[in-house]
Amino acid sequence: MRSDPDALVKAAHVALYRSGETRAYGGGLLVDGGLVLTCAHVVNLALGRPRFAQQPPPARDGAVDGLLVALPGGPAAGRFRVAVEEWLPGCREDGATARDRPEPPEPAQDGDHEWSGDLALLRLLDALPPGRAGAPLGHYRPGPSAFAWYGSGNASTVAAVVVQAETDRWLVLDTPGSAQPLVEGYSGTPLWDREQQRVVGLVVSRRRQRAFAIPTRVVTAHFPRLRPSFTAPDLDAAGPGLADPGHVAVWRQLIDPVRRTLPGPADRADCARELAAALGVPPPAPGEPPAPEWFLLTALAEPHGVATLMAALAARAPSREERHALQVQAVYAAPEQLLTAAEHGELLHLLTGVLPRPREVAARALPLGPGLEDVGWPAAVRILEGYRPRFGKVPSLLRVVEFAAQEAPDPAGLREWNDAVAERLELTAGLAEHRTQAGEAARARRALDEAEPPVVQIQLWRSGSTDTFGFALRSLAPDGAVRHRICRDAPGGRAALLDVLAEVLAQVGRESEPGTVPRVECFVQKDELDLDVDQWVYRPDELFPSVLGQDFLTVLRCPELRRPEYWPELRYRWQARHTAVVLPQERRDPAVQERGRAAPVCGVALCGPPSETGVLRAIAIAVGVPGVVWPRSAVGPGAGALLRELTSGVTAAGLPRAVYEARIRAEEDGVGRHLALVWDGPERIPEALPLSDPL
Repeated sequence: MRSDPDALVKAAHVALYRSGETRAYGGGLLVDGGLVLTCAHVVNLALGRPRFAQQPPPARDGAVDGLLVALPGGPAAGRFRVAVEEWLPGCREDGATARDRPEPPEPAQDGDHEWSGDLALLRLLDALPPGRAGAPLGHYRPGPSAFAWYGSGNASTVAAVVVQAETDRWLVLDTPGSAQPLVEGYSGTPLWDREQQRVVGLVVSRRRQRAFAIPTRVVTAHFPRLRPSFTAPDLDAAGPGLADPGHVAVWRQLIDPVRRTLPGPADRADCARELAAALGVPPPAPGEPPAPEWFLLTALAEPHGVATLMAALAARAPSREERHALQVQAVYAAPEQLLTAAEHGELLHLLTGVLPRPREVAARALPLGPGLEDVGWPAAVRILEGYRPRFGKVPSLLRVVEFAAQEAPDPAGLREWNDAVAERLELTAGLAEHRTQAGEAARARRALDEAEPPVVQIQLWRSGSTDTFGFALRSLAPDGAVRHRICRDAPGGRAALLDVLAEVLAQVGRESEPGTVPRVECFVQKDELDLDVDQWVYRPDELFPSVLGQDFLTVLRCPELRRPEYWPELRYRWQARHTAVVLPQERRDPAVQERGRAAPVCGVALCGPPSETGVLRAIAIAVGVPGVVWPRSAVGPGAGALLRELTSGVTAAGLPRAVYEARIRAEEDGVGRHLALVWDGPERIPEALPLSDPL
């Protein structure tokens, strides 16, 4: 008979009822000591009180008046009385600190998007039936491995949950692969990680299609007594180092495989030397071979120790079947550890500093993957190691590495690393499929980068020191043919210019292929390079104004600064723009001026102080660098570091798109709103304007 992977949580699931009713108002979790953990607002709703009532519910004869709890699967009459052990109602500040303040915290209100507290610990006043015990607590992992049941605990109400991220107080949950969303009535129920066999949170709220849960770290911070302690006769040899419940669970799963795979003294001595060298720890003392317990204690004490140990055991397995069984046990025992210590260190060396931000690469490899906003590669690798794919056997991290290899200047190292890990995990065939997909996606992206979008060109000249401009405007088809041409050489206000521009942009949009983002090229004089044309609102709207740099690839051009003797160099660099990465520059660099380099500088990001920007910008444009990006002077002192991160691994051809995305993502006054970009090649330069005589 097949065992139930959810048996532990089902036995500890509790339903909350109002006396005399059959509808469950929510759920709870049976924990050790005859206690029930739930949300305070579930208790309030079951008793007909306001959701965020602050005082504990009234009692009669020592029990909460009108509240009963039941264990799903028990007899219909098996409902139990409870008393309030601890009460932490929902409030608008951290409930843990609120206890130390003389004034009461401000209660949460209906309509609040998030709140603190909202926990209740109840004590059962009646004896539990045999076989009922609390479920173990653990910590969440991003990924599609958590499950929740309706308050009644009915098995058919199970919902598969993706833990997308964690806020300061809650876990963010989605149910994209489940026909059953988390609706009202799931509150207070345990969030169950089937792979870890642990409860990782309590469902607490929902907002539209998204739900939220209180993570166990918050629960145990409020109620320290719930931090589980494990003692068992067979763990005595482990000593005090296994107070962590997660370590105890690993011990229980892996001690027998260690003993079975390393039966003799010679086996243990040889494996101990290998494990110690791999983890960088002192080997056991010579002489008597280490006991099996030494291997687990060593592995649990070191980063990536469990994965390193299980890889060493799998290499010694006498058959393919036993090797596969050890790999499966490793996944279930330590799901957050995919890589050995050596594999992890080598991967970070290959990834760090040479590739775009993880968010962009992971989004292409895992469209429904975890959010990786504002994290570098070390944090991204940690998250992706524990993120299980919704489809297929190839781990998410290996999929992302395949896509990262397509972006790397030298992809061979990453592919060799991926091949070695896939071979260890016996996933070589599956990885080959993802390598093909990554290659096809990269070729499609390069073709898109190389394809010229529709272009709208604006030549601007300011009338004196006023905010009035004369302009010439033309739109070009991807083949360079002129579609529209308008000239207003008599100076006029900016509003008149933007009205004309809006009409032309609308027409270009109608004539463009779906999904195409036109490029707007603004030709300015050399003293107008800090003109914030990308922030001009060309179609005002109270709710959703149309901003030039957030709707189009808006760039500057300044042929006036190009030196004639460097025109051949400009053409040479322009041809290499699809492969050359952007060079961050804080001071003068001879590589920028060097002609005929095998790897020419085709784009620079000016990350130095504002006092240096003008000179460095003029030199780069003069010597034929096609792409130059810099923060305008209105930005704060941290702009250089952010610009360096933005352009890391970006090719010169990708600069307009990267700056466009930064402008969209930026907050109201973020760095993206202050980026200026010169994107100026040797082609499509308008002829000199036939200006009217001044009035």
